Amino acid sequence: MKPLRLLFACLGLACSLAAQDLKKPKVEFPESGVANYRLRIKAIPTLVVQINGVNVLLGVDTGCQGAAVITPRAAQRCGIGEAFTVPSMGNSGRKESTYGLVESLRAGEVTWRDFHVAIMPLDGMELDGLMGADLLFGQPFYMDLRNKVMILGRIPDTSAAHEVPIYSRGGHCGVNIEVEGVKVPMIVDSGASKSYMSSLKFRGETEFRGFLPVATVRGTSLTRVQVCRIKSLRIGGAPLTGVEFIRDEEHNLLGDDFLRAHPIAVDMASRRLWLFEPQVADKPAK
Repeated sequence: MKPLRLLFACLGLACSLAAQDLKKPKVEFPESGVANYRLRIKAIPTLVVQINGVNVLLGVDTGCQGAAVITPRAAQRCGIGEAFTVPSMGNSGRKESTYGLVESLRAGEVTWRDFHVAIMPLDGMELDGLMGADLLFGQPFYMDLRNKVMILGRIPDTSAAHEVPIYSRGGHCGVNIEVEGVKVPMIVDSGASKSYMSSLKFRGETEFRGFLPVATVRGTSLTRVQVCRIKSLRIGGAPLTGVEFIRDEEHNLLGDDFLRAHPIAVDMASRRLWLFEPQVADKPAK
């Protein structure tokens, strides 16, 4: 399986949006206010949803700024035309970002209506698009990648969980960790199959692990993998386990290896995150 690094695939996004501001999604939850999902894993977690009544496969990407991204091919299938373009600053420098209007996006019992999505190729990814932070963090959020579970609208019992303060960074879930006693800001990014730490934040020794194909929004390329040799790693004062950081030029991401080791709950409204002990799925009865 290829390591996948979306790197804020929703472009980081527009420097400024003129008169035509991006429309935010209007959400409709079931009466219970809770929606449960069984995720698929294709390098990153994915979900089959309906956009304008058409089935599409979207990556569940907490590191994607905005509501969603859709590929041009999927946009055509769903009847989404180009509404407008705006100047933006993304991973590949200055460019123009194209947006289209979604009438409805339905995932299970939840429907989001009347909002703009970015239209971009997502080269190197076998996906029709991405569900972003605006959809995922609009309500209390829970994710357990080991068991491929996601819950929107409710947080499980946190009495045995470790609570950590968070901050919002452009809609992302930001959290500080301690690396050998030094504070390092991280983005919780389910769109990254591995965790990354920038060379600006970690200047210690690394271990060469060879060259691996890494898929990004710009395509797939061979990347030299240097793993940070960290002696002390903590989050919210507690040891952080089950995560290994690849040194990156500029990004600090807690990816899917972190999310497999630690089921998390996020309440962006109260700026809190909870780490749970890994849950072992029940084996089906024979």
